Amino acid sequence: MIMKINKIIICSISVLILSMAITSCKKSFVELTPKGIVPVNTFYTTEIDIKSALTGAYSSLRPIYNEQYGFGELPSDNAQTYGESEVLYGEQDKLTWTANSTNLQNAWGRFYATIAYANIVLDHVAEPPMTTANRNAYIGQAKFLRALMYFNLVRMFGGVPLVLNEITSEQQAYTYNRAAADAVYAQIEKDLTEAAALLPANYTGTDIGRATSIAANGLLGKVYMFQSKFTQAESILATVAASAGTLLPYDQIFGLGKDNNRDILFSVQYLGGGFGEGNTFARSFVPQPSGTTITAVTGNSNNSGTKDLYDTFEAGDNRLNTAIGVYSAGTLVYYYAKKFVYQSVGANSEGDNDWPVLRYSDIVLLYAEALNENGKTPQALTQLNLVRTRSNLTAKSGLSQAEARTAIQHERRVELCFEGERWFDLIRWGIMVNVMQAHKTNYVSANGLIGNVVPTLALYPIPTREIQLNPNLKQNPGY
Repeated sequence: MIMKINKIIICSISVLILSMAITSCKKSFVELTPKGIVPVNTFYTTEIDIKSALTGAYSSLRPIYNEQYGFGELPSDNAQTYGESEVLYGEQDKLTWTANSTNLQNAWGRFYATIAYANIVLDHVAEPPMTTANRNAYIGQAKFLRALMYFNLVRMFGGVPLVLNEITSEQQAYTYNRAAADAVYAQIEKDLTEAAALLPANYTGTDIGRATSIAANGLLGKVYMFQSKFTQAESILATVAASAGTLLPYDQIFGLGKDNNRDILFSVQYLGGGFGEGNTFARSFVPQPSGTTITAVTGNSNNSGTKDLYDTFEAGDNRLNTAIGVYSAGTLVYYYAKKFVYQSVGANSEGDNDWPVLRYSDIVLLYAEALNENGKTPQALTQLNLVRTRSNLTAKSGLSQAEARTAIQHERRVELCFEGERWFDLIRWGIMVNVMQAHKTNYVSANGLIGNVVPTLALYPIPTREIQLNPNLKQNPGY
């Protein structure tokens, strides 16, 4: 599998990544001396050089998705912090983040670092000799990765700088304005449409794990849904959903040794073993009071489920035991993300299991939603029931459009819990304020109540440091 290998980082003295990306790089990256660096004009001369640069782009996803739950799940009614995780993630749980948030600064920088890697590949892929098929595959993968990063950025921050070529000077880095959100979405659609036309439908051998045409089309359908482009979404999601076949049982999707199964359209590939390429899920998600009884790692209790999430699973739902573990410590009950934790994770805290970015179950539920919003509720229920019957639940029938909408929203909540989808779903459905106000009313925590629930929370603030470096970047309302 392509990412289950040692990470390759490509650096050059003449490659200047946006200052917002550099802030998230390791010390060794920014302090490399010229004698250890290969100039761009002599590096990208072979196909191996391009493939290595692309591997670096894939590798840069690992730190992003080690923590992406903090922006897509933890702010929602699905997850919470405890005392031991309050310092790192309390502001995301309590909706009290500010433009000075270190977590937001790190995320912004990491997104743009991956975009920079993708742009380098795209700007140099035409130079070395290689087959047309291979060149197309590299272009398609780079455009997929760039689109994925801009999708994260536009959902989190709204309009952001659109950087589509390699940045070669510090002065150039500070000239970008924020593009309108519509323009960012248009570029994402363009990248994914072109990627889907260039990429193969699947890979074999060591290439398993790379972006495919199915993943590009699936992500494009999701992008349409976030813009309420239901007609376009229905069309493309129908094709992707049809390729799913019978949905895989939930307990066969998650866990050690189950990576790259047929429910996965695209995932971030991790490699345990002490090479710095494993995930931190066990260290992050295991309840701290459990010590080493759940894994060999003492956890930090991040992204712990709420009782409300646990209780929203229907009786008989066979996903519950796979998704959520329960650990009691005195008066505290931890509903931890069991689906991402396995017993034998090493004491070095590096897990081997992957992070699912896009699953067929997600696509099927998005397709159901698109059908329902297009007035095709009976067909929507057929898709919804593929997920429900696979989960040992009774099929839904005879629902109105509004009732089907509620049922689909419920199904996405439990199916995708802890995967970083809930917060963004609440926002695109236009129900974030109402849901979170109700959650605030019922929220019981030793760490205090969540902050004011206001519509401007739908976007995160542009990090202060980025505005200081580039005054062209204007702050989002409410911050």
